[in-house]
Amino acid sequence: MTALTTKESMKKKTYLSVIASAVLCSLYASPALSYAPTEQISPAAKKVLENNDHEVIQVIGRRNQANSEMTEETEQLMSVAGVGNDPLSAVYSLPGIVYAGGDTGSPAVRGSSPDDNAFYIDDMPAGYIFHLFGDSIFNENLIRDFSLYPAAFGSEYGNATGGVFDVKLRDPRHQDIETTLDLSMLKSGVMVEGSVTENTAFYLSYRRSQIHLFLPEGEEDEGYTIFKAPISDDYQAKYQWLLGDTHKLTFSASGASDTGGVNISENSEQGKIDPDSIGDLKISTRFDNQSLSWQYYGDDHKMMHLVFGHNTNKTNEKFGQGQFVNVDEDSYNLRFFYQLAWLDNHKLGFGIDYSKTEVDYSFDIIPYYCTEFDSDCREHKGDRIQDNTSLSDQNIAIYLDETWDINNNWQLIVGVRGEQNDYTEQSFIHPRFSLSWLASDNLTIKAKAGTYSRFPDVDTALKKLGNPKIKSPKATHYSLGFAYDVNNLWFTSIDIYHKALSDLPRSTDELSPIPPTGEDLHYTADTSGTAHGIEWLVRRERENGWFGWASLSWSKSDRTDDLTNITSDYYLDTPLVANVVANYELDERWDFGLRFTLRSGAKYTPIIGLRENPDHDDHYLANYGEVNSKTLPVYHRLDLEANYKTKYWGYDAQWTFAVINAMAHENISGYYYEPEEGDSPTQYTVSGEEDIGVFPYIGLKMTF
Repeated sequence: MTALTTKESMKKKTYLSVIASAVLCSLYASPALSYAPTEQISPAAKKVLENNDHEVIQVIGRRNQANSEMTEETEQLMSVAGVGNDPLSAVYSLPGIVYAGGDTGSPAVRGSSPDDNAFYIDDMPAGYIFHLFGDSIFNENLIRDFSLYPAAFGSEYGNATGGVFDVKLRDPRHQDIETTLDLSMLKSGVMVEGSVTENTAFYLSYRRSQIHLFLPEGEEDEGYTIFKAPISDDYQAKYQWLLGDTHKLTFSASGASDTGGVNISENSEQGKIDPDSIGDLKISTRFDNQSLSWQYYGDDHKMMHLVFGHNTNKTNEKFGQGQFVNVDEDSYNLRFFYQLAWLDNHKLGFGIDYSKTEVDYSFDIIPYYCTEFDSDCREHKGDRIQDNTSLSDQNIAIYLDETWDINNNWQLIVGVRGEQNDYTEQSFIHPRFSLSWLASDNLTIKAKAGTYSRFPDVDTALKKLGNPKIKSPKATHYSLGFAYDVNNLWFTSIDIYHKALSDLPRSTDELSPIPPTGEDLHYTADTSGTAHGIEWLVRRERENGWFGWASLSWSKSDRTDDLTNITSDYYLDTPLVANVVANYELDERWDFGLRFTLRSGAKYTPIIGLRENPDHDDHYLANYGEVNSKTLPVYHRLDLEANYKTKYWGYDAQWTFAVINAMAHENISGYYYEPEEGDSPTQYTVSGEEDIGVFPYIGLKMTF
């Protein structure tokens, strides 16, 4: 239940190409082009051809053309060094995006929690789009467009108070069947694509990680023994039928899995602190999705889209002495959207989103009733508990948006989204607003605002473990943006934003209100927060082999305990972030890239002493100070990459050579108590947890 923008440039070589471009612009939805055979050309044109007086080009378009090529914006994200051609991993080089918990964490967007984000794949909600190691689940050869909406997004999106990640996989290409192989030290895969008939085509992709090859099983290291090296895999498939010139029918399937296992001994750091964790830890997650989409493209901006999807998520975790958590989620989604031009300069959009989810839970655990706002989760330890329960959730949303092109310089979009959820028994009306002003030929100013909500974190909403009556987290977003085209080569923008967050979860204590039912509720919605900042982006378009961008952002994010009125910095509060991305194409064979990130350290809660461990005689637990009162050291990382294109046996091939963290900087993502012999409440060791070190890798991609 869980961007770069570029200007399109055109080289006008001849008078005829100008005419062809004018015809092209008059067609709807970027139609496909084809040269018409003589018998399809008008008699007058045919006569001209026969007399050989002039060259004639006739353009035939179809509104339902296959969108089988990557957008230029996504192509640039794919070229970011050190991300393995993964545009989703490249989002961390954009302003306002930071890792949540080291270099393999989930993305946090503009001061919001990673749990506040929503993910869409081909217009359908997705369980997750990142593997456990932070790389995305998509084959880079199949992504057509990737959009990130960091704040104040439109009424078509729901169940998110942070940001929205919208991934569009490209349509299959109508071509002879080809096979592409990717081989690298990180991940390898195979993809098959091509036409089945004149109007149908398909592709099928499968990838598998190679990390397990570098992590030998059975060798103990400081009390930890890997018995199941981590493995991730993923797949995507699509079969598409172009019906006539206006209809498109698409069947899609995708999935991903992650698994791994490690033995935690009593001699390990974790075992000395928490004896309940001693034993085998094994984690397995998997999701599978299938969808059927029908799209219709009519005259005068008329468009209709109906998509039905089925999604399953499974998580199995075993640890300690017989503890386990099993989650089996089954969901169905139906989305309908219709757009038409109903008045001069007006477009009206109408949509319905329906979802039904059934989740089965079974667990036997020692719970910790805490949130990310608690300084020490061990202070919220509960008694061992077992249960076998389920959660049923049904959500329906209806939305409208009206786009009014007031004149050549002003555009107004007003939207509203109404939602109702039967589990939380809450209903919402969310207004959304966007006003754009073309102040000059080069300057665009855009103001946006809206309200948002999402389903509560599942562990805070379950019976026994949480509060089944907990409220949904809510947010209000404001955004003001300035975009300026310096010339055809340089572009810059400034974005100012503010987010007000409310009804966030809080673990209960003596200050919490007593529930009228007398139930032992472990969470209430009594935390609020704010996030605000300013982001500056400078981008250079591709010319003479060069393109890239640089960004600088300042932000502030905090959370307030509504029962004590105490405000503290959010743990992901990262005031200053700078990014530089540069790419250079030397010739037809070689291109080079670099990415440099510099940011102030995130917040952390310091260890100020030790206390006796009540669960482990002669051992200690850390005592923590004021929540998020300290700042980690400054983070910086340089990634370098070179790509070499060649041919083997007549087939296209590309080598990739890269070095992650080429400057070998020791980036600290947190501090922890490291137990040692002779520890006392005043004598102890605190160590830093380092992110990824220097990591070189080589990859090879071939197309047959």
